[in-house]
Amino acid sequence: METNEQRKKAVRAAIQEELEGFFAQVQDLNEGDLEHLEEQVVKTSQQMGRRLLEGILDSRLREQRPVARRQGSCGHRQRLVGERPKELLTLVGPVTFVRPYYQCLEVPAAEKSCTHGEAPDDALWGVHERRTTSGVQREISYLCGRLTFEEAAESLCRHVPLGMSARQALSLMRPVGEALASAEDRQVKRVQAEAKQARSQRPEERQTKQIERLYIELDGVLARLRRGSVPMEKEERQRKSDVYREIKAGAVFRAERGPKRSELVPGVYVDTPEPDSMRYVARRTAKGGFGWLLYQLALDGGLEQAQQVVVIGDGAPWIWNLAAEHFPGAVQIVDLYHAKEHVWEVAHAVFGRETAVGTAWANQGCSLLEQGQSEALVSAIKSLPPIPPEPGQARSCPERAVDYFTTNAQRMRYPVFRAQGMHLGSGIAEAACKTIVSTRAKRSGMR
Repeated sequence: METNEQRKKAVRAAIQEELEGFFAQVQDLNEGDLEHLEEQVVKTSQQMGRRLLEGILDSRLREQRPVARRQGSCGHRQRLVGERPKELLTLVGPVTFVRPYYQCLEVPAAEKSCTHGEAPDDALWGVHERRTTSGVQREISYLCGRLTFEEAAESLCRHVPLGMSARQALSLMRPVGEALASAEDRQVKRVQAEAKQARSQRPEERQTKQIERLYIELDGVLARLRRGSVPMEKEERQRKSDVYREIKAGAVFRAERGPKRSELVPGVYVDTPEPDSMRYVARRTAKGGFGWLLYQLALDGGLEQAQQVVVIGDGAPWIWNLAAEHFPGAVQIVDLYHAKEHVWEVAHAVFGRETAVGTAWANQGCSLLEQGQSEALVSAIKSLPPIPPEPGQARSCPERAVDYFTTNAQRMRYPVFRAQGMHLGSGIAEAACKTIVSTRAKRSGMR
C-alpha cells in the first residue's frame, strides 16, 4: 500500500516526538543502569509501533477523501455519515484509528440480514466485527496450546501492553482451533482418497529399501473436556464435573543401532530412535481418522523405504486392528512392561497385595513371559484357585488375563524379537501421551 507525503510527514513527526521523549527519559538514568534502559527502549519501541500503525490505518491522513455514496457489501446503497474511531488490540498494544462509516439508505423491512451500516476499512484490514489483530490471535493461540488460559493471557500481557482475561484468550483461540480441526479433517479425507487410489492401481516398482527398520508405537490417554463441548451420556449430565474422552496418540521413528547389546545373540545391538526422526500425532477417538493421520505420518517417516515395520502397543485390540488395516505385514509386539503389569494384576487379585506368595508367583510368571513361554503362563493362571469377578465385571481378573495372553501370544515372542535387536517397550508412545496431550490438557485448570 503506497503512502502519500502527507501521511509520511505525520508519521515522521509522531516518531520524532517519541524519540525526543525517549531521550528525555534516559537522560536521567544512571550510566550502567542497563535494566531500566532496556525497559525504556522496549516501551518506546512499542509506542513508536503504535504510532506507525495508526499513521497507516488512519483515514484522515489519506490523500483521497471518502466518497459520499457507495454500494454496500449487503447490496444496498449507502451514504457517508461521518468518521468513527475504532480501537484495535495489536502486538504493540492498543491502537486507535479513524475510518469512514456508512449507513444504508433504504432497507426493506422484511430483510433482517442487513446490519444497516458498515466501515469498509474494517473489511480491508481484516478486522470486521473484531477488535483483535490476527497477530495477537496467533500468539495467544500458541500460548493456549501450551499453558492454561489464565497463564496464556498473563504471559502475553507481560510482553505486550494489553489487558486480557482467560475468557478472552479462550474466545480468541477457539476459531484457530476450529480452523485447525477442519484442516485436519480435510487431510484425513485426502489421505484416505489417495491411499484407496494407490491400492486400486497397478503397483509400480518398489523403491529401494533404504531404511532398515521403522517403528510405530500407539497408546491412548483420557483428557478432560469442558461440559457441553462434546455429547454427554446420561450419567455425565447428572454430574456437575467435567467429562473425559480418550485421545489416541502415535509415534513414528526410524531405528538405528543403539549402545545396548542384546542378551541373546552376540554382536546384536538393541534398536534406538534415530536422531531427529521422531514424529507424533494425536486425535480424539470420537472424531475418527486417527489411523489415516498415523499412516500419513508413517509415509513421511519412510514407510515405503523401510525393510521392516514394527508396531508396538499395550495390547488393546484397537491397536492391532489399526495395524492390520494400515500396516499389514508389520511385526506386532506387546509392550513387555504392560504384559508384566497383567501378571502382577493376577497375583494381586488372587493372593493380595504385598504378599510373599503373590510376589513369588508374579516373579515366576514374568520370567515365563520374558522367555516367550506364554502358553506355560496361561497354564499357570488356569491352575490358580478360582475367585469371583470384581464389582462391575462379568469375569474375574485371571479369566480376563487368560484371554489377554492367549490372544497376544504371537506378539509376546520376546526371545525372537530380542535376538533381532528389536525395541520392546512402548515408552515412546506413553511419552507422546504426556508430551502432546497431558502436559497441554491435563494440568490443573486445563481442559
